[in-house]
Amino acid sequence: MHYSLGLPPFRTGGLTKYSVDLMLRQIENGNEVSLLYPGHFSLNRKLKINKDKSFADKPFNSIKVFEILNPLSIPLLSGIPNPKVYLENIDVNIYIDFLKDLKVEIIHIHTLMGLNKELITAAKQLNIKTIFTSHDYFGICPKVNLINLQGSICKDYDNGKNCIECNRNGYSNSLVVLMQSKTYRKLKNSLIVKKLRNYKQKIIIKKNNSIIEYQPVKGKNNKACAKDYVNLRKYFIDIINNIDYIHYNSTVAKNAYEKYIDNANSTILNISHSNIEDNRIQKSSSNNEPLKITYIGSIEKYKGLFFLLKVLEKLMKNKVNNWSLSIYGRNVNIDIDKYRGKVKIKGTYNYSELEQIFKNTDVLIVPSIWYETFGYIALEAFSYGVPVIMTDLVGFKDMIIPGVTGIIIKVSEDELYDNLQAIIESREKLSYINENIITLPSIYTMKNHTEDIMKLYDDLSFN
Repeated sequence: MHYSLGLPPFRTGGLTKYSVDLMLRQIENGNEVSLLYPGHFSLNRKLKINKDKSFADKPFNSIKVFEILNPLSIPLLSGIPNPKVYLENIDVNIYIDFLKDLKVEIIHIHTLMGLNKELITAAKQLNIKTIFTSHDYFGICPKVNLINLQGSICKDYDNGKNCIECNRNGYSNSLVVLMQSKTYRKLKNSLIVKKLRNYKQKIIIKKNNSIIEYQPVKGKNNKACAKDYVNLRKYFIDIINNIDYIHYNSTVAKNAYEKYIDNANSTILNISHSNIEDNRIQKSSSNNEPLKITYIGSIEKYKGLFFLLKVLEKLMKNKVNNWSLSIYGRNVNIDIDKYRGKVKIKGTYNYSELEQIFKNTDVLIVPSIWYETFGYIALEAFSYGVPVIMTDLVGFKDMIIPGVTGIIIKVSEDELYDNLQAIIESREKLSYINENIITLPSIYTMKNHTEDIMKLYDDLSFN
């Protein structure tokens, strides 16, 4: 059984794609697979687990889908302004009876969002093995990314005090409940809801990006609220420490998690998804043409777009102008006029467009300034033979030979500047990297990954 946020089109993103692709591949291999996800709220607010029949005629009809009614709320990336509502206990027998009836052998957990600790307690009582994949840092950080107000990696949450300000712009619990409702699920992709959601997200991003130092939130008991954040972190760390095995999808994720938890039963196994195929081609870039740089991702500080733009501004100032940048992603709201036509905002994209995007890319930049647990976009570029420059905080670096099949830098403006200037002035390095990528024996596909995951399950079952 898998525990995840749900299924498309209601839930999207890398975590959802990974869990769905893994489930479908396991079913294809003859395994019986079920999904448990945190669902909507009813009037009585009593926790219950129902079989969800709404996917019976969908592509996921081979997955047995179960919905938790009245689960813990799902804040997604907005943060948790009121942590106390996440600390309620429920009857463990609800999960014991459910797991017994379903005859579960292994529980694969993909997120801690909405997860009651009683599910892990029930699994232990029934001797059902549990495994957790580290897609993000929810549980350790309510904002998911371990980034503080200054846009740096959070190394001290000051006993919950800093969480108050970091989470003050999060969705209210009533809004979160609404966003988990069946009505919202149906209307999520309607034009008006998309506009309202994008408007709300832009406001939150703008507010978060404008906060530069701690400011006590007025009208709240800060001492009590800080303690609630301490208890919230303890609640989820206790869950992690009681899970039988942790699957880290990179050394970056492992190193970040192990600063907070004591669970030593783990392994590092890089991930993939079903759209990764071997599309590698030989690429060439002429010094006489602008270097085609691509950035794909959101504009939140931790993703590093502003870090990249600052370096590009320095290049322009120093008259290094033989380049162009294409930005793909949501919520892009930057002043491109000052780049004199060299920066283009392309908006969102579909997987079907990636081939064309990467055909028109000389180098992909992944300038993350957070501990990015993996970085699918880098793997996708790699599968097309596109050289990638990434910071050493991106988990995909595990699959790169530095300087040979990719370029890994510190989060340093000087390092990024030097590397970009070098390849702008001479494309020889990019040709060398592309040649090395396309001569590798293979690309790591979802088929390969599923085989590796099943080996983990086997090892776990025999321990």
